[in-house]
Amino acid sequence: MELDKKEAEVIGNAIQYWQESARISPELAKELRGSYQLKNSNMDAVAVYSLIAAISCGLLAFGALVIDEKWIELLRKRWGFSETVVGVGFTALAGLFVYLAKRRQNRIGAARSGSETYHIAIVLAVGVAITYWTRSLGGFDGNYALPLFIAAAAYGGIAIFLRSTLLWTVMIIALAGWWGAQTYLWSQGGYRFLGMNYPLRMTFFGLVIWGLSALLAYVRPLAFVREVTYNIGIFLFLLAAWTLSIFGNYDDLAGWKVTRQSHFWFWAASFTLVLAGLIFYAFKYKQDTLRDLSLVFFLLNIYTRYFEYFWDRTNSGIFFALLALSFWFVARKAEKWRRAEQAASAGTQ
Repeated sequence: MELDKKEAEVIGNAIQYWQESARISPELAKELRGSYQLKNSNMDAVAVYSLIAAISCGLLAFGALVIDEKWIELLRKRWGFSETVVGVGFTALAGLFVYLAKRRQNRIGAARSGSETYHIAIVLAVGVAITYWTRSLGGFDGNYALPLFIAAAAYGGIAIFLRSTLLWTVMIIALAGWWGAQTYLWSQGGYRFLGMNYPLRMTFFGLVIWGLSALLAYVRPLAFVREVTYNIGIFLFLLAAWTLSIFGNYDDLAGWKVTRQSHFWFWAASFTLVLAGLIFYAFKYKQDTLRDLSLVFFLLNIYTRYFEYFWDRTNSGIFFALLALSFWFVARKAEKWRRAEQAASAGTQ
């Protein structure tokens, strides 16, 4: 059995503890240590980086051909194709990619590199198909809400069919775009919807996605996307809340530029308190993703507040020295918590 470095370390520590406490014999401990081996992490890293490079190059090639050169439009006009024909063509192409991805999945399982390549091709083909379908039907000038909602529904359906977390992620992104565009229409072109500006609306959206992840655990066909929904929901919530701490619930960009940042102290203080609460909760209940993202945004929050309030008033050396001391204190406390958890775990064993 092949294990990664972290898994092997946990199992090795457990075997060592059992042997030292005389729960297993040295012979059995040796046999257990020989029952697994480390994965070739270097090759795994090469594979991952190669996949990222391939995906990036594919996206750049698509952008260069479709966006910059507009080759689809050139071919369409040269051969006299209507926008409907292009929409039908890319719909068929997307269907072909879905069929090939499903067949590959049934034949060799979820081989990540090959499957993700198909899934990216599906994302691009569906996006082009929906663009030309909506243009051919007319009545969508300036209305991006309906195409984005159709795209979200298409990506979500295909994601469930192929059990693809990548397509599910794209679905959530498209849904976020739909929420922004739809609330803009509902507010009749205003910057406020139900008294909320864009940062506050997106904060609410991220919170909904985060909460939705808890329900997905009880829906068996969607249980495989619970974790990715949880992670994206947290990220969207924290990102939108960070922008909210900067802009507040202000709806006038020109007015915001001439308003002192101290005017938005309530939003900055609220964001800081929320982060502190999330970090405490994450450490207490061992929520690793929540802990890591909250700490990242806590750092970002500190730097943001510094540039807002102290950039022209405080010596930067003093500020960063105080910042270093504060993080040293946090690190020391975290180390004490970690040791206490290890002692409690050893006592339980």
